[in-house]
Amino acid sequence: MTQRHAVTRTKRMKKGRARATRVNPSSGAAEFRARLHAHAARSVTPADAIRLKAALTGWFDSDQWLRYLAADGLPEYGPGVWPDRWPSASLEERMALFTADEGIPVETWQNADIVYADPSMCDLVTAAAQTFPKQCVRRDEFLAPIGFLFFAKPIPSAALASALPDQPSVSAITWACEDEAIITCTWIRQPPGTYEVNGVTVQVAGLYPHSAYFVPWNQPARAGTHSVSILRALSALAKQPLTREDSPKIHQSVRSIARNAKIRPESFRRIALRRPESAVHELSAARAAAEGRTPAGHWVRGHWRNQYYASIDEHRPIWIEGFPRGDFTQPAPAGERLLVAHAGRTETGPSHAPLSELRRAG
Repeated sequence: MTQRHAVTRTKRMKKGRARATRVNPSSGAAEFRARLHAHAARSVTPADAIRLKAALTGWFDSDQWLRYLAADGLPEYGPGVWPDRWPSASLEERMALFTADEGIPVETWQNADIVYADPSMCDLVTAAAQTFPKQCVRRDEFLAPIGFLFFAKPIPSAALASALPDQPSVSAITWACEDEAIITCTWIRQPPGTYEVNGVTVQVAGLYPHSAYFVPWNQPARAGTHSVSILRALSALAKQPLTREDSPKIHQSVRSIARNAKIRPESFRRIALRRPESAVHELSAARAAAEGRTPAGHWVRGHWRNQYYASIDEHRPIWIEGFPRGDFTQPAPAGERLLVAHAGRTETGPSHAPLSELRRAG
């Protein structure tokens, strides 16, 4: 088995989303789905992040990953590059197509950075991503050329504009800056085991693919509603004084897991807010704005501003922090509106819509 086909090539994916599908058992489907949701909503610790990366890179290097792709686990993955051969090909023939193709080596994923967003950072980036400026995607704006992003507090799928109802929370995003575009995949935490994917039995590791998304270089990406916006927002926030970065201590047993999986523990980066109390206010304000309600005392939402840097002759987004205003002990007077600070060049687009669901999903 070669180690060349660990991720989706951009040529295989049309611009936009490709969604992972999962078939639940016919008996007890509701109970099965509830268990999956409960497992996906569990917090992710730094130790969990290393264990999950080890499991995922091991899956990338297995026949089960190819089997999942050949079963159309990610729609449009195979047909995008083999439109004539794919529909009539058998499972084995499809796997052979992937084996013959060239992808990112597993060693590259093993050496990729692990970025860990702490709970308050998860709240802030969920809110901030919804209004990220509509700008062309650049290679140098991301935290690293390739990596794993784990959320200490899983992100509700509603924040990613999930087209399917009742989707579990997202625990991780993987990304890779390739020749043509940045490509990302969101992952749901799920018990390892055997699952049925479009009638094909597949062994799955501790993370299950949820959706893939790609944006070509030098093309704008609409604000919010997809994993690229989450990643762009986190990358921009991590470069500003309101955040801090460190490398948490990892127990020796977990370091052994990393060593056996050929993962460098020193590649682990934790990103946290210096004032974590502001994050919950940002997320609450975003929800309130989406639902059209305003308390008398409210949080004036933070916003992005395109800051010009003369040294590079470019505008780049910086986050202007929100602040409290008014009496938080009184209900809102009739007709009063939430004050939302907007940057002049920030385009919000349709990205507020998913947040109306976060009150139930968060």
